[in-house]
Amino acid sequence: MNTKKLPFLQSQILEHLYLKIFDNAVPTIEELSELTGYPKDSKILLNGIHLLIKKGFIENGSNFYFKVPQNKKSFFEETIQKIKNQEIKYNLELVDQIDIKTPYQLSLFQEYHSINDLNRHGVVHHWYDYLEDFPYILLEESIKKYSLKKGDLVLDPFCGSGTTLVSSNLFQLNAIGIDTNPLMCLVSDVKTTWDIDIDRLKSIYKEKVKKFIKLAENFENYNLENDFLKKMPKRELNQWISLKMQKEVSLMKDLISEIEDEKIKKLFMVMLGKTAFDTSYVALCPGTTFYPHRQKEPFFNVFCKKIIHAYNDLKLVQKFDSYGKTKVFNKSALKTSSFIEADSIDFIITSPPYPNDLEYTRQTRLELYLLDFVKNMDDVQKLKKTMIKGSTKLIYKEDNWSEYITKFKAIQEVADQIEEALSDKNWGFDYPRMVREYFGGMYICLKEFYKVMKRGCYNLQVVGDQTYKNIVIPVGKIFVEMAKDIGYSDAHIELFRTRRSTTHNIPLPEEIVVIKK
Repeated sequence: MNTKKLPFLQSQILEHLYLKIFDNAVPTIEELSELTGYPKDSKILLNGIHLLIKKGFIENGSNFYFKVPQNKKSFFEETIQKIKNQEIKYNLELVDQIDIKTPYQLSLFQEYHSINDLNRHGVVHHWYDYLEDFPYILLEESIKKYSLKKGDLVLDPFCGSGTTLVSSNLFQLNAIGIDTNPLMCLVSDVKTTWDIDIDRLKSIYKEKVKKFIKLAENFENYNLENDFLKKMPKRELNQWISLKMQKEVSLMKDLISEIEDEKIKKLFMVMLGKTAFDTSYVALCPGTTFYPHRQKEPFFNVFCKKIIHAYNDLKLVQKFDSYGKTKVFNKSALKTSSFIEADSIDFIITSPPYPNDLEYTRQTRLELYLLDFVKNMDDVQKLKKTMIKGSTKLIYKEDNWSEYITKFKAIQEVADQIEEALSDKNWGFDYPRMVREYFGGMYICLKEFYKVMKRGCYNLQVVGDQTYKNIVIPVGKIFVEMAKDIGYSDAHIELFRTRRSTTHNIPLPEEIVVIKK
């Protein structure tokens, strides 16, 4: 058995104990408590140590005096060597690579003639993307299909990482983005801020990465100024990133905080967040899962490459003096008409949350803490309460959006079927309520969108049917029914693509609900 097959907590404890044994030192329960985030008298922590003894990885003496069993000597040496190989090494060549044209640039240079040609190459889009993003080529196709013209105003009320906004800007359309997640608002803002002094960006990049290398070689003598490592719960933080990387991320955050140019600082902070995510232990499918032994490219290398990529994209975009402008609101789409002018929007395209029980703050938890959007779990709870109820983890006692959709038979039938399927279980009672609350929230949103759309404006909702206990939730059909009830002049479905559920062998259409005022 190797450490890859050990649960995360046991692996974490074992590596610490082996290091102590290697250094002829005696570990303390206080050290293990600090390392793992569990109280020193925690049964979970003590049970983790007990299981390591039971599995034969360590022998217990008295007062935390542990020894390596004879049959684990080679395993012990291999583990220590693996830990030692993780010592900090930084690629100095990355400092000057910002001055080198990449193959990506060279090939792209021959293939574009206008700024909107950059869209199909993913310029800017790739700065920060997520699993749930819809393809930016869909935006290009929609812009052409619906004959949008320069200066038209596009709305994405669930803008996420800014796919709609970036494409709109490249096609010289103005855009408004809305999202309740403040991280996504920052990302969308940065990805649509292109008037950055790139010579200054290059200079700051070289200065900061050189300083990082110098300070990182002597971490023990550097006092971190930010409190990221103190805010995020230790157990959760350790799930996301290694102890070594925690120090690297915090050091880089300190250095970025010194930048006086706000646009460059925001860009660097977004790249810091995305780098931390990309080099973390997390995998987003299915759900949010952690693999602490997965090999990832070093944090420093990924961060440098992301800044270089952004620098090169900005050089491409800035060859043109005409592109759209964007405004991003960190608000709820449920209140769209309270901050967007009535009858002002020319086109809406968005991919709203699905009723798939994915809790989106969980996927962005690391960056929310790292970039100071939340300080504790109370802040996380406040954020969750503002979101469309696509997950049971977003349901609260006071929620009552379901009262808006009691008249829709299809919603009630699906919720009742799920309730019946779970009648013999002592769990899952909140799934039927999630379905009702989800569609109640989306009904309110569709009413709000109607108020801000111009007459003749199209509203495209990219949605996907879901399944639970082999019961299909026909999201697109229900959206059409709700839109017609609200008073839209037309609502119909166009197939976007077909996929399969990760839990059931049922083909699930992903559709575009086309709604017209």
